[in-house]
Amino acid sequence: MTRVVRKYPNRRLYDTTQSKYVSLDQLADMIREGRAVQVVEAKTGEDVTAFTLTQIVLEKAKTHNTLLPVPLLHLIIRY
Repeated sequence: MTRVVRKYPNRRLYDTTQSKYVSLDQLADMIREGRAVQVVEAKTGEDVTAFTLTQIVLEKAKTHNTLLPVPLLHLIIRY
């Protein structure tokens, strides 16, 4: 079952399953636990899952001072 998370203009994320606000870290934890998530823009209903997951990856790279391997970055850009 896919967990739907609404993203609000103030960058807050609302987990509709648990009826509570969650952080990017908590969203990442859900994914690590094997849960499927879909992030939708609250006003428009637009699917912003890819954008949000990319944001999680970049935040982790920034805080842990690690970058993605260059070959992987090339593949992502080509895709």
